[in-house]
Formats: sequence, C-alpha cells, structure tokens
Amino acid sequence: MPFFFLIQFMKTLLVIAFCLLLICCKSKNSNNVTFHTVSIEMMQFEPDTLTVQPGDTIQWINKDIVSHDVSHFPDRNWHSDTLNKDATFIKVATDSFSYFCSIHPTMRGKILIEKSN
Repeated sequence: MPFFFLIQFMKTLLVIAFCLLLICCKSKNSNNVTFHTVSIEMMQFEPDTLTVQPGDTIQWINKDIVSHDVSHFPDRNWHSDTLNKDATFIKVATDSFSYFCSIHPTMRGKILIEKSN
C-alpha cells in the first residue's frame, strides 16, 4: 500500500512541475513579440513595407495563383523555398532589410525595424 501512495505522490509532483514549467515559458515569451503577415497576391507583397519591433515574427503567405519566393535583396543572403499557392515562409526580424521575389524581380518589399526611444 505505501508503494501506491509513493507513485501517486510522484505523479502529482510531476504534474505540478509541468504546470510550473508552462507558466515560466509563457511569462518568458510574453515580451511584446508580435506576429505579422505579408500576403503575396496579384504579383505583389501586401503590405510592401512593414514596420516591426526587433524579434517580431513575419510570415509571408502565397495567395497568388503562381509560385513565388521571398529573398533578401539584392544578394539573396537568405531566401525561402519556392512558395506554391498557400505555402508560407517565416522569418524573425532582427534588423531592417529589403526583399524581393527572385522569380519575379519587380516584386519588392521592405521590413523596417522601429527604433526604440
């Protein structure tokens, strides 16, 4: 009988530890990081210029009928895979940058980091 109580006690401790871990992770990630979406539609990025905070997450989603990509402009230091319809690309903004679609080079956009006061 004491072994059964020990197992129940250990399970309870495990549940409490897991809940504390979730609380810590939640509070650690709640530092005003925002999620932004850029749509790719009708051969353009919408919005084509977006101002964000450092650490914000940007998601591009291809809503167009043709494939596109998202590439650092001008040198393609980073780039997405080819994005077919409804495919997405996600990047965390650490600094301002320009980007373009290397498949359709006239499509361009900018991510600007807002300066802190």
